[in-house]
Amino acid sequence: MNNNPEFKQALAGIYRDAVKKFNIRTTPKLILKQDEENAGMTLGRTAYYDPSNLDVVLYISGRHPKDILRSFAHELIHHVQNERGDLHLGDASDPQYAQNDEHMRNMEKEAYLQGNLLMRDFEDNFKYQQ
Repeated sequence: MNNNPEFKQALAGIYRDAVKKFNIRTTPKLILKQDEENAGMTLGRTAYYDPSNLDVVLYISGRHPKDILRSFAHELIHHVQNERGDLHLGDASDPQYAQNDEHMRNMEKEAYLQGNLLMRDFEDNFKYQQ
């Protein structure tokens, strides 16, 4: 996966699109994490954003590249939220923050909606540029 040039091109393209669309000012650090144990879990982790270090961590073991790209787009929206100052308004320390904190629930809604649209727009444009 790490050596797939088309995958790397897609990651870069999604990021460029996000920068343009959401005016991203700081580049988050991208970490591609191999974790076979996590990959074997039905509800293992797929990705997360660490706002204190500006890290986007993508779990890549056993996943389809398109699914990883979708996770990347989602986490980029969390980065956008962090740059706006919105993430610190809620409490993400609760393991069920998306169910128990209304503000964080709204942050997740935005990340799912805008991240999926970012991915969809990128995919459609990428396919027609080939």
